[in-house]
Amino acid sequence: MRTDGRVRRAVPEDAAAAAAALARAAEDEAVVKWITPDPAVRRRRAEEAGEYFAAWLTAMMSTGEVHLVEAGGAVAGLALWQYSDAGAGPRVEPAAEAPGDDADDVLRRVYGDDLPRLLLVNELVGERHPAGVSYWYLAQIVVVPELRGRGLGGALLRHQLERVDEQGTAAYLEASSPRNRVLYERHGFRALGGPVVLPDGGPLLQPMWRPRADRGE
Repeated sequence: MRTDGRVRRAVPEDAAAAAAALARAAEDEAVVKWITPDPAVRRRRAEEAGEYFAAWLTAMMSTGEVHLVEAGGAVAGLALWQYSDAGAGPRVEPAAEAPGDDADDVLRRVYGDDLPRLLLVNELVGERHPAGVSYWYLAQIVVVPELRGRGLGGALLRHQLERVDEQGTAAYLEASSPRNRVLYERHGFRALGGPVVLPDGGPLLQPMWRPRADRGE
């Protein structure tokens, strides 16, 4: 399959295809595996939660930005960015806010008995967000399994970081694996304090900060 690495900003019409890619790509992600340890349950939820993920991504498009990278005309990966204005925090917490008025009911239907773990992740992560400074927050970045290792994640990062540098803004994220940390370090991120420790042998989430570029002004 051709992988040209071109990245574009998603629009609402992309929501269904982007949701399908997100569900498939996130199924083996470290935090998702900790939230839902049973692989059969993860697979079932990925298959059944398409409508929720599509609505959630559409909401993210209105409060932040969703970027897509395509391969052979199909969505191969996506990155979700939120802008935090002087420490006010991202307007949508990553994977914790459901669209619509019945958010709690939606989340219970999607995550079932694992919902407390999802909420705990977001609580622990939220406590570490920088305060008193503006920055772009990378809420999530994923690539479908069969196309990993081809530079698509790097393409997604570069697409936004070039703009971040033009704006003279900082960027922030959490690395969920040593491999991801290496990728982020290659793009100018550095560890910010110690890791967020998930209980019960969960992954270590390393907060990382990329300072605003010196534009020589």
